Amino acid sequence: SHFALVMLDKFQKELAGLGYSITMHRVLTEELENRNLPTSFSPERTAGIVCVEMFDYEYDKMLCSMGLPILFVDTPVTRLEEPLEADVLSMDNQSGIYSFIKEMADRGKTSIGFIGEYMHCQSFFERYMAYRNAMYLMGLSCPDEYSIIRNKEGIRRPSSADYHGYLTESFQKLSKLPEVFICANDFIALDALQVLKKLGHSVPDDIYLCGFDDSPESRIVTPAFTTIHIHSQIMGFSAVNLLMSRINEPSLNYRTVHTETTLIYRESTEN
Repeated sequence: SHFALVMLDKFQKELAGLGYSITMHRVLTEELENRNLPTSFSPERTAGIVCVEMFDYEYDKMLCSMGLPILFVDTPVTRLEEPLEADVLSMDNQSGIYSFIKEMADRGKTSIGFIGEYMHCQSFFERYMAYRNAMYLMGLSCPDEYSIIRNKEGIRRPSSADYHGYLTESFQKLSKLPEVFICANDFIALDALQVLKKLGHSVPDDIYLCGFDDSPESRIVTPAFTTIHIHSQIMGFSAVNLLMSRINEPSLNYRTVHTETTLIYRESTEN
């Protein structure tokens, strides 16, 4: 139940009205490592490419060198690397977190942490930086131990069990849990909820949780998560606009577009 499913559905419908069809290709781990295109992909029959959650910077650079119009939906964290020569579509990863932290501070909840691998992708990085910036702007302390932003060390591709182990160790190291945790997405919030319950902590009685994405899981879990809703339909519509304008005007300056998100309060913060 990923936000991109709704986005791609809207994208496909809009493209069909313009006379284009869409083919989907999954890039396998071996193809990523060897910088190979999927065997099913035909550059000669391709007018443009949309990359959804392609977080390998070197592979993305290879795609950009092909001379085809490319749109990335989220990107790797470029840090000090050269920007990718492509348009980028993302969601607003900051406003909802700013509003949430201000609301928590207004309620007297000033001890706030963050969970999620901040270098996993640009969106996670922006969400983590929004958390730190909001804490600074509100004059709240931001202890490093409240930033649980990595994963199990020494494992190339940690599993869900590995991540649960990492969360367990991280929570147990804390002399005191913060009053609130902001999670990089709803699935990380689910992981955190499960681990906290195993350790004997109750959400929201002992600690508040906030996710991001407003996935269907965030609504049916107990307690339902406070989260930040991604408007997938407008992302699909924006993807068509960005890619078609690049196809029609290849010399345009590259653009990064953030679409609106909406903060939604639910039971995980006693709403």
